[in-house]
Amino acid sequence: MSAAKRRSKSRKSTYNYRIIFILGILLAAAFLLGAFILYQRSKSRFSGNNPQTDDGKMEQDLLRLSEETYEAALVSMHAADYFTEEDFLFYGGLNALVASHRVLDTEELSQYLECILNSGNALSHLYLCLDPELLWTTAGKEAAVWNANLEQDLYSHLTSYPEITFSFLLPYPYIGYWLELGEDKLDTLLTLYHALVNELYRYPNVRVFFPGAEPWLTLNPANYTDTLFDANEIITRSIYLHTFCDGDYLIYPENAEGYWNTLRETIAREKTAPTCYADLSDWCFVFFGDSVLGNYPGSFSIPGYVNGLSGALTCNFAVGGTPAAYEETDVESFPVVIDRFLTENVTASDGESHLLFEGYSPEELADKKLCFLINYGFNDYFAGNSIENPNDPGDITTFKGSLRTCISRLRSAFPDARILLMTPTHTQSFGGGTAVNGDNGNVFSAYIDALTETAAEMGLFLLDNYNYITTEEDMIRYLADGVHPNENGRLVIADRIVRFVDLEMR
Repeated sequence: MSAAKRRSKSRKSTYNYRIIFILGILLAAAFLLGAFILYQRSKSRFSGNNPQTDDGKMEQDLLRLSEETYEAALVSMHAADYFTEEDFLFYGGLNALVASHRVLDTEELSQYLECILNSGNALSHLYLCLDPELLWTTAGKEAAVWNANLEQDLYSHLTSYPEITFSFLLPYPYIGYWLELGEDKLDTLLTLYHALVNELYRYPNVRVFFPGAEPWLTLNPANYTDTLFDANEIITRSIYLHTFCDGDYLIYPENAEGYWNTLRETIAREKTAPTCYADLSDWCFVFFGDSVLGNYPGSFSIPGYVNGLSGALTCNFAVGGTPAAYEETDVESFPVVIDRFLTENVTASDGESHLLFEGYSPEELADKKLCFLINYGFNDYFAGNSIENPNDPGDITTFKGSLRTCISRLRSAFPDARILLMTPTHTQSFGGGTAVNGDNGNVFSAYIDALTETAAEMGLFLLDNYNYITTEEDMIRYLADGVHPNENGRLVIADRIVRFVDLEMR
């Protein structure tokens, strides 16, 4: 064989070896990928939109539960990160241990209960966040297995420890979870929820809570994290306070039908006529006011709802307990707040004012339509502040004088901004606002009239909530204490703001 032929044959052989080598690598990679996928699936409990995966935290939990001292414990089938042990101690007076692992099935639940109940601790409360759908899935969707699992792994403990209060919290997912279910699956799930409630109440040491039919919670996507089930930190704390501390949203066999009907009605309405909000992501709302705006943080405040529903950027400078009129006290009245705002959050360059908010560049904020939303009135009425000084229209110690002066300062800094005055709602305090407070005071409606007059005088937009929430039934439904809006009241007011801006201020 010639040298040329030998070289040609050698090259072909080398080429073939390379092809085989590359194919071998590809096959190995495919095998490893398949093995990884099978491994992950073997660790998971999939249930439509409600997956669970072994997070590897169970061993650490059981070690803590067996070694530490506590008088209460919380175990959950969903993320429990925001149920903090500090909250249990501060709000509930309980030294509690919160388990980190997301329990996958009743077998794991039983292991937790066995560990807790045999830890030697003097337990008074156990808090269990159970998901009926996951329980049903891990029972193979067989009624007999569902009943046997619960009887063996849960109900037996309820009977054995009658001195312990067992508090159950049922899931409260975002509305999108329910909307993706077909009618058959929805019927099945609600039947499971109902059956679980009925079974749990066979035991006198049980309480069951279900906040999942509440519109303020389930209709706002900003209330949730990166799953349909796990609420953010502020919402989780609110749920904790409402349920385990205050006993709200208590569900039992006699009232369960009302909860399921409310939930069904919400789902049916959202499927046929979805609640749609204008896209206000090109807007920035800066809020000034009292506790109606300022006493509630995060996604379930009025600014938080506006952000969650419309995508608008919202910045909240409202302070609880404050009036519009200036007072020579430590109270941060409107003029004091405006001074601080213009000093700390506004800068000037090229003859223009620019907003400064943490997390946003001046360029980002400059691209937004700016609206200042102002809500005062309650505390001026409660304190009996004068409405106006006839000799000095800009007198900041009066209600209208302070509004005029502060709004003029905002306009001077941001001449292109829109300004929206918002009236307070009706109040049940001081005879429904009919009493006169202080030497210079007026009835409550006089302050509402002053807001209306100021808006007309200065060419401002006005959102009238006073004549929206008017009846006793409205106030019970939307006000927490006859003054401050509750969660649903804050949602209604935010809804009105978004719709008003969309229809009147574009």
